Amino acid sequence: MSSLVEHVIRLTQYRDRDRLDSALTEAMMDLLAPLEVTLVGVVSEAGQRYWLPWIRRERGGELQTLSDPLWVQVPQLQRLEDDPHRRHCLESLQPVEISPVAGSTDCLTLVPLFEDAREHGLGVIEIRSAQRLGPAELNMLGRLLSVYRNMQGMLDYSECDALTGLLNRKSFDDAFFKMLRDGSAEPSTPLSAEQVERRHAAAPTYWLAMLDVDHFKQVNDVHGHSIGDEVLLLLARLLKGTLRSLDRVFRFGGEEFVVLLRCPDEAGALSAMERFRGRMADYTFPQVGHITVSVGVTALRAGDSPSAARERADQAVYYAKEHGRNQVHSYEQLIARGVLQIDSKVGGVELF
Repeated sequence: MSSLVEHVIRLTQYRDRDRLDSALTEAMMDLLAPLEVTLVGVVSEAGQRYWLPWIRRERGGELQTLSDPLWVQVPQLQRLEDDPHRRHCLESLQPVEISPVAGSTDCLTLVPLFEDAREHGLGVIEIRSAQRLGPAELNMLGRLLSVYRNMQGMLDYSECDALTGLLNRKSFDDAFFKMLRDGSAEPSTPLSAEQVERRHAAAPTYWLAMLDVDHFKQVNDVHGHSIGDEVLLLLARLLKGTLRSLDRVFRFGGEEFVVLLRCPDEAGALSAMERFRGRMADYTFPQVGHITVSVGVTALRAGDSPSAARERADQAVYYAKEHGRNQVHSYEQLIARGVLQIDSKVGGVELF
């Protein structure tokens, strides 16, 4: 069995959230010797929150992926309120011990993954053991989680925009290629036969949307940059509140935002962005009033590059701004309609 110090060293070597989760699970199995450890996250869709069990390790077994976030059908998951023990752990930010049920002697301890009510990364650790965890085990777990949380905080600092809390431009390329890779590659840990079947049946498509705030320069010129920053912060909250928690939202700087989302077809991607556009147009921003956005959407393609996908979406944004603003347009639809034409010589697009 490795020591606490050795596991701490391993945790501090990783700059990837998936590897951190795996290393934390392995450390708990090694140090606490439980029967089973499961990490359960929280995801949201259409204003409803759900439990997403994502990895588990049983004694004597291998680390197992329970759900692939890129392929999971969120409405089929268990709702947050349907598990009162997990929910109490999550909301109280305190460990919860569950007494053995009839016919079982196993003890179940629930521990919040984080100590704060953060907007993303919420989760609960479920530790099933033959006997209750004592003070020494809980103290060791607390130290381990302190390191894990610090490492997650470092990733937040390097990957997130300081003003809005959204992912920043620096983290976009990694997320882009990971989405393309994970969308077609086999998972790194085994999936059950049922999960494999659902994965093939879902056959999702991935989309990139680019959003640009209309007349944002006027907001800064008339009301000042502090009010402009408040508009961007509120816009980010509207965006996160409208989209699913599994969608990736980035601030590229200034008033430009990019979204990577999974939808079964173009109509779904356009509907998601149209829903946000409508909420944005209806929202009354303090001291400013109503503000609109122009949105361009494009499908991600096999062998795509971040710059190529962004350029396609940007052309659709440009078309929206040239035709009245406060609109959502698909690059592919504009090409099909003949209002945009690909210039094969320079790789650009002409606007008609």
